[in-house]
Amino acid sequence: MSEIDITKLKYSVKAFFASGEAMDLTGLCTSLTWGDEKNSIAQKADITLANIKIDKGYISDLIVLCTRVVIFVNDKEYFNGFVWDWDYTSALEKELSFTAYDRMIYLTQSKGNTYYSSGKSTQFLVEDICKEWGITVQYEWESWTHGKTPLKDMEVSTQLTTVLDEAQTKLDSEYVMLMEKEVLMIRKKGSNQDVYYFHGKNVESTKDHLTLQGLVTKVLVYGKSEEEQRPPLLETVNGNLDYGTLQEIVTKDSNKTLDDAKKEAQNILKEKGKPEETINVSTVDVPMMRKGDKIKLVAGNLSGYFFVEGVTHNGFEKTMEMELERV
Repeated sequence: MSEIDITKLKYSVKAFFASGEAMDLTGLCTSLTWGDEKNSIAQKADITLANIKIDKGYISDLIVLCTRVVIFVNDKEYFNGFVWDWDYTSALEKELSFTAYDRMIYLTQSKGNTYYSSGKSTQFLVEDICKEWGITVQYEWESWTHGKTPLKDMEVSTQLTTVLDEAQTKLDSEYVMLMEKEVLMIRKKGSNQDVYYFHGKNVESTKDHLTLQGLVTKVLVYGKSEEEQRPPLLETVNGNLDYGTLQEIVTKDSNKTLDDAKKEAQNILKEKGKPEETINVSTVDVPMMRKGDKIKLVAGNLSGYFFVEGVTHNGFEKTMEMELERV
């Protein structure tokens, strides 16, 4: 397992302008965080700068919307994105704060309307959707052969997740989607070669929360009902009834077979059939840590291997916050 010496980590931030010029912002930073949010496909950075005046004007006049910002650690790129939200405060601090996102933010803010006939692979669909946006895809996950796939009037990011999520329900494998150096990576969750081990002094704190909210322990499969009659019960699919009966319903209509309805019920139990657990861990920073990576953790009541569901790196404190899921 790899080791990180945080005393040797050197963080830097640069802005790149349309003119081709670059500006080192490192000495102006008063706050620097970046990472992957659990429910977002776009990597995010939050940066605050001292709004000083230089030869070309105030920093707030130079760093504007769509300015490209890149974060480096030991001269290696870990974030590359565009200023999306901009905020200047003319109080005593005179600070400029902004949020930047990588290119995937454009896919979350843009809608598409397309349709694919049956027989297309997951990889083909993903690459074809991204081709229209000039995004190169490196596909390192499994593929499923999809049926008719209407992707109408939805965000482009939702088109991608719709295709990938459908494949994930069919395959015994989970995916992760990340932008790395202007290439969209699709790979198996937990496929990282370097598995970092967190224990002892390199763990600052842990928090583990469990709830039965949203739990499903039984799914009833009903057929189509006749007018003013109770629909027929076709199948009962049980999960873990130790927590009592918490029931969901699936309806078999003319567009799905009984086997399809049963698979849908089983997928519900797979997704919601155990108590929801939220694990948050604060550790020393590992700048290369991304969503979907597998780690080993022994701290507090937590011991074993976990997937990273979300991560935020703090370049000032040289720490990071992770939200984890048990492997």
